[in-house]
Amino acid sequence: MQPTKRPGLMLALIFGWLLFNAPYVVAQTDVQEAREAGRQTELADPATLGFDVTVLGEIDQVMTEGIEAGEIIGCNAMILKDDKICYYQQWGQQDKRKDVPVSRDAIWRIYSMTKPITSIAAMQLVEQGKLDLDGAVSEHIPEFANMKVLVEKDGKFTEEDAKREITVRDLLRHSSGLSYGLFGSSEVDKRYVRAGILLTTPDLKSMAERLGKIPLKHQPGAQFEYSISTDMLGYLVEVVSEQRFDEYLNEHVFQPLSMQDTYFVLPEDKQSRFAEMYRPSRDGSLKPAPRRSSLSYLKQDNRFFSGGGGLCCSIDDYMQFCRMLLNKGQLDGKQIVSEESLKEMWTNQLGDLETSSSRFKFGLGFSISPEGDYSWGGIAGTRFWVNPEKNLAMIYMIQISPYRARFGNRMRQIVYRALEE
Repeated sequence: MQPTKRPGLMLALIFGWLLFNAPYVVAQTDVQEAREAGRQTELADPATLGFDVTVLGEIDQVMTEGIEAGEIIGCNAMILKDDKICYYQQWGQQDKRKDVPVSRDAIWRIYSMTKPITSIAAMQLVEQGKLDLDGAVSEHIPEFANMKVLVEKDGKFTEEDAKREITVRDLLRHSSGLSYGLFGSSEVDKRYVRAGILLTTPDLKSMAERLGKIPLKHQPGAQFEYSISTDMLGYLVEVVSEQRFDEYLNEHVFQPLSMQDTYFVLPEDKQSRFAEMYRPSRDGSLKPAPRRSSLSYLKQDNRFFSGGGGLCCSIDDYMQFCRMLLNKGQLDGKQIVSEESLKEMWTNQLGDLETSSSRFKFGLGFSISPEGDYSWGGIAGTRFWVNPEKNLAMIYMIQISPYRARFGNRMRQIVYRALEE
């Protein structure tokens, strides 16, 4: 019997002004709560931190033009340098139908920006000796024992034994042989869709049970394939910690980092801050996405805690996570993960693995750019970058699916130029 259909995760303004030399003002109650949580509520002067303020102002121009052209409905951006928030700006509306402008405390679907958080959680358990990076996942998830690999020859499909077990490292670097099912047309992808891996799976355990019955797309460790691996990493955290995955993250990541607006299921009293999702219509204009694209975040009985793409959060919350990354794994005296673990996570793990691009580098949960950024993004266009060498973090939040990456990329380019000039 098929479980009740659950909405898929991957279906996918008041103009601001630059406040370079003045504090950003929020409601007094919000300021008080933020201060009590140890969060920054005032902006440092970017000029004193090495930025060319004139160049940095181009971010506002790019986003404003995007709003006026109808390519953006609403977005916000934040920059941190030397552990000081020195830029915050917001543009447009987080809900156009209700005429609600974007606010600093808006809550966004971050989709795959969930992956680095899940990866940090797994590394916590590696540090505790509860997980072995190169140990078999099947030691904890028996459904992954004796996996098969689908092989096509002369138009016929056969299954051969996996040459080795899927490891924890494979899940972290997407070399498990698993797929996503939604982004490809291979026979394995088709079987994912028929099994309802993302669309009807009620919880992580059920997902593991279904995946165990579908052959792998590649031999474990043979190829980088962006996949559902991080969802299974979340389930691994759940099994090994003996805590429900959302509860584990809340206790071991969100609470220590004062991430007070990060959830798989958004509480009812915060749903008014939830930014609307938009998608292109046939005439090219942006229209609100069907409500079903948001139900997994709003249904209080949802139990599918997707480690690969299920979180929503505010821009300040994700900056707390970035601050921890830049501060060698700790924040405000609370050690979340060790510096040694971060070094491993920020080391290219692909080696000789086949990838879609010879220049692409990926660590454990993070992509690695030639400029030294460790980053990832979400399918609705959200992006983040941390650069330890420059002690810099950038976050861009938007809600358009399919995503429009160029606005986040333009912001990043402007920020680096503003530091160089």
